Amino acid sequence: MTVRKTLLALGGATLMSVPAWALPGTALSDPNGPPSTTPNNATNRGAGHRSSAANDAIEDRASNKREDQNSGSKAPANAGHSGKSHRCKPHGVAYVASGTLESWSLTKNPDGSYSGSLTVKVTHTNHHGAGDKSSTPKEYKVENVHVTFGLADTNNDGGVGLDDLAKGDSAKLIGKITTLARKCSHTEFTAKTTVRHIVFNAPSPS
Repeated sequence: MTVRKTLLALGGATLMSVPAWALPGTALSDPNGPPSTTPNNATNRGAGHRSSAANDAIEDRASNKREDQNSGSKAPANAGHSGKSHRCKPHGVAYVASGTLESWSLTKNPDGSYSGSLTVKVTHTNHHGAGDKSSTPKEYKVENVHVTFGLADTNNDGGVGLDDLAKGDSAKLIGKITTLARKCSHTEFTAKTTVRHIVFNAPSPS
């Protein structure tokens, strides 16, 4: 009888020294309670430190997310973007043409620029001006262009200008020409050339 009491006393002491988490059948628990299934809900810890506007925004996002999940719909990939292409809009590119001066009717403006017209037999162009290269002289109408006279003062009046020009002088025209992509419709498109600078030089030696 004495031995049995001793064993019972030892067993009780052993149970008292074992931590509660080691006992069988005891579920682990979070000291702060079970994890919330609605982490954005205003009842969670820390929600009390948020403003009412912040809580409302969080709730709206959660509500929208639930609605999207329920509907299963997705916004189209191109939502908010126009399907209209701007590639077929005429745009300006560099234009350079040079040749022999045939005739001219130019007037000097008060600001030093020139306006009027000139006719040139075009012999050289850049890629964009290739359509103007021809044996037939081309007339250019110009407005407020800058002119450089690389000529001699042939009339000895102390300056070089329009009165020193002569048929056969070299003329170089620089500006812009409108263009359109090849894949676009050219039915109603006409290229427009805008000259901004003219350079006159003495004719090249034969």
